[in-house]
Amino acid sequence: MEDYAICARNLVKHYGNHAVLNDVSLSVEKGVIYGLLGASGCGKTTLLNTILGRKSVESGDIWILGKKIDKNDSNIRTVKVGYMPQDIGLIQEFTISDTINYFGKMYNMEDVDIKKNFDILTVLLDLPPKSRYLKHCSGGQQRRVSLAVALLHKPKLLILDEPTVGLDPLLREKIWIYLSEIVKSNNFSVVITTHYIDECKDADKIGLMRGGRLLAETSPANLLSHFHTDSLETAFLELCKAQDKENDNTPYTFESHNEQILEQLSVQHLIKKCEFGDRHHIYQEKMKKEKQAVSENIGFSLNRMHALLVKNWKQFYRNIGGILFLISFPILQLWFFANSLGTTPINLNVGIVNGELSNTCLEFMNWNMSVLPSNNEKCQLEYISCNMINYFQPPMIIKKFYNSTSIAIDDVKHGKLIGVVDIPYNFSKSYEDRIRLGNKAGKSTLEFGEIKIFLDMSNSQVGTMLQRKLIDQFTEFEQDLFIHCNISKKLLEFPFKTEFYYGNNQQSLTIFMAPGFIVLLTFLLGSTMTSEIIVKERMDGIWERSIIAGTSSLEITLAHLLFQSAIMFFQCIECIVMVFFLLRLDVEDKLCTMFLICYVTGVCGMAFGFFGSSICKTPTEANIMCTGGYLPMTVICGVIWPIEGMPTFLRLLATILPCTTGIESFRNVMLKKWPLWHQSVILGVGVAVIWIILLATLSIIIIKRNK
Repeated sequence: MEDYAICARNLVKHYGNHAVLNDVSLSVEKGVIYGLLGASGCGKTTLLNTILGRKSVESGDIWILGKKIDKNDSNIRTVKVGYMPQDIGLIQEFTISDTINYFGKMYNMEDVDIKKNFDILTVLLDLPPKSRYLKHCSGGQQRRVSLAVALLHKPKLLILDEPTVGLDPLLREKIWIYLSEIVKSNNFSVVITTHYIDECKDADKIGLMRGGRLLAETSPANLLSHFHTDSLETAFLELCKAQDKENDNTPYTFESHNEQILEQLSVQHLIKKCEFGDRHHIYQEKMKKEKQAVSENIGFSLNRMHALLVKNWKQFYRNIGGILFLISFPILQLWFFANSLGTTPINLNVGIVNGELSNTCLEFMNWNMSVLPSNNEKCQLEYISCNMINYFQPPMIIKKFYNSTSIAIDDVKHGKLIGVVDIPYNFSKSYEDRIRLGNKAGKSTLEFGEIKIFLDMSNSQVGTMLQRKLIDQFTEFEQDLFIHCNISKKLLEFPFKTEFYYGNNQQSLTIFMAPGFIVLLTFLLGSTMTSEIIVKERMDGIWERSIIAGTSSLEITLAHLLFQSAIMFFQCIECIVMVFFLLRLDVEDKLCTMFLICYVTGVCGMAFGFFGSSICKTPTEANIMCTGGYLPMTVICGVIWPIEGMPTFLRLLATILPCTTGIESFRNVMLKKWPLWHQSVILGVGVAVIWIILLATLSIIIIKRNK
């Protein structure tokens, strides 16, 4: 076993009903270049991911440099492997120097060694200037940088997935020469996958894959000699033809008089070569010693954490648009909220039909002409509708005078007016009789002593606010009228008096909705930031490549959470400061408690975003996931409508969601000035913490199961 860099036996893996790996076995000796050949989709990349421990198999065993690989992420990090994926797998916001230093830290290399090896690789691979950003490099230049990353730490095993695609033929030949030199001088092993079959003539050994099966495994010379050809592509074609004729899963054998060639070409023969034999106990002792030497590389590393945090910081500050968005988004949203919600509508066209004087009211718009003295000490009213109309003023109400009620109503139907105020022709006399006669007033007096309002209620908010405004203005007019008639205005008041312990009846809708808006905003910011970043790293291959380089999923996740938590810290400060200045509330002594509720909710949103990233494959899916979870929560969290008015099931569901109790806690702190240790406030924070733990646990489980 110690003579082999890779030994795999009977690997089986399916995607649905499709066998991607169908009883695949291969062996790669130390000190050889192994070419894994086959068309796109034949299973080469899946086989490499399986060997690297990034994909699990349904059955079979794998050893790399004597270390058995299983489903545990840390296993591959106990061996020194260099890996170049088929896609670039690099960070576009990095310079070439940043890239080399980042992966050097992932490899746990010293700065001196990183610089020394980088200088050598720069000359060998003809790398662009180290200060150039990867996003400004051509495709071929990026592949050369990717290869340099794989070679940086001088691995004992180098795995290259399509390394020469898009490269100049001269550079391709130069790379092959370099690989041959390091294999001979350092006893390295190199595995190269390619669909350029004849490119592997210089390999020491090749394996030919097709349809998830390894058809043959031997040296190029033996294969060419057997088929009496000078083209590996021709030999591969003959193998494919033979496979199509097979009716079972037995490996292909050749009809040849040379038994040695048959033995070398037989895939099953490698199983015997990979057995431990009598030296098993000796090899186990050797592995124990090596385990101690590499233990520092598989444990939690502060150097790697520092490198991951630096990576996140550079990606952040080099994305100017992203910085401006993250800084301005909370400010703009809260400014829009404060200046759009809870404000009074203005410039509402209201039709006025005055049956008393129509458009000739101006000369009667004073109390001396409308309230006349009477011998019986009662008011004599005349054209008081003119005084009443004067109370309907901009900016809310724009008066439009009409002579006909039917024409005004027709304009309401056509959207030209929001409503119509219809005043009867003898309103003043009838209203005077209502006051004087009271319960003795006749039916006609009551009918002509009332004003008819016709409203467009298609927009219930505007219609309701206009109705309330008209009633308030008429009440104010009526109070002034009673004063001029020497009648106590208390007769107009309801026979009960309301006192407000928290807030008052003049409190705007903005104050009520502010806690919900802020809590939901911080949750949304946390979820979108985390889901987008992690999914993108996984799509670009940065996540996988960093893990193979030496870090762990825990370290990557923790670095993201720490960095995003720092951003969330400043965004929550923005939210609290904006609320304090926009709403002008006397809450200076409760700002810290309000900040804590916001921050915990934001971290909960980050956990939700991370959960979404663990089950989604693309940023689009992650956005749909976040939006699909966020919008229903917004509807039933009590911001749009009180949860007390919802069915019992929805009330229970709303209560256990992450934001509902947090919103109520924030409102209690902001308006009631309750302390942090109040039961209601603790409950809001506690629910968010429980959701953080639950979502983080589910995410870890899903990530491990999706391998």
